[in-house]
Amino acid sequence: MGLKKKVTTKDIADHVGLSQSAVSMILNNKTNVSFSDSTRQKVLDAAKELGYQKKKKSIEQTSKPLSKVILIMCPFLSNHYYTTLVHSITERAHDYGYLTFVAPTLRNPSTEQYYLDLMKNNLDTAGIVYLYPTSFLPEVNDMSKQIPIVNIGDKNDEITFDSIHVSSSKPARLVAEHLISLGHRKITYISTPISDIERSRSKRYDALVATFKEHGFGDDCVSIRSLSPGEYNLLSPNMLEYSSGYNLTKQILEEGTDSTAFVGYNDMVAFGILDALYELKYKVPNDFSVCGFDNIPMADMNRISLTTVEHSIEAKGREAVDIIVRIRDSKTKNQPRSFVTKLEFEPFIVKRKSTGRAKF
Repeated sequence: MGLKKKVTTKDIADHVGLSQSAVSMILNNKTNVSFSDSTRQKVLDAAKELGYQKKKKSIEQTSKPLSKVILIMCPFLSNHYYTTLVHSITERAHDYGYLTFVAPTLRNPSTEQYYLDLMKNNLDTAGIVYLYPTSFLPEVNDMSKQIPIVNIGDKNDEITFDSIHVSSSKPARLVAEHLISLGHRKITYISTPISDIERSRSKRYDALVATFKEHGFGDDCVSIRSLSPGEYNLLSPNMLEYSSGYNLTKQILEEGTDSTAFVGYNDMVAFGILDALYELKYKVPNDFSVCGFDNIPMADMNRISLTTVEHSIEAKGREAVDIIVRIRDSKTKNQPRSFVTKLEFEPFIVKRKSTGRAKF
């Protein structure tokens, strides 16, 4: 004897002469649609007569509302580096049937703590991707034992969970070598505030200095300028990095400088440097060369044409999601995981029109 065929909404629709979507809306009590009482009753009677049984949500579906959500912790979205990463992560997440939730914290520790507390109460969250250094590393290290967490950023040996990084020293060395080859002997590095948490900022400066010294030039070949945290916090969140480059470059030019090139901590800072130079009627690269880091899409625009360093932004986003999915798969199969992934991308310099030979 064969199994009894399960009654579907299509069977009911055929029985009463309505569309399947109308039957589905009536059976699911949709509030934003209107049907007559007689139509509703006809559908309900047919469902009872045919033996229709509404599909029940599984315990897993009802108790794990965030099990298909990847949280992206980022500082802000005004830098195209982060928006490119977010888009890459989101597209890859969709490939696996996951959604993303973006949490711009503006680097505010209390905001970050709020999201971490939220995750502690939802340990079935698909995973977390950090796009900047956490202010609560011991806590996040501990959380990674329960939730898949991936860090995208500068290498940090204190991180005990999975991470994808580009050494901040390597890109800076590439920039230094390029400028030295063009005859530059005095350069100024412009950065957002130097801090113990954002180690990449100081690492880039240290690598610039080290490379110049290796070529036989003195410690004073590389100057550094950065805003204080107080000055930085007064800037608009939408223009933080651009304004840092713009404001500091104007100050340096007003004071006078013997540098022949400026290096921005990232492309957004470099854009601010370029704007300040153009506003004060300097020519790039005839008067000053300018370099950045990240190779965000705008860097390749014809009027900008910024020499910068590429380090596979989109690929890093995809890899982060792949790692989270692998971790979740191993947990589903009850396979113990005795390792973490430490993935490094090799950077390379992209030479454009913003750099040229030094003029003495």
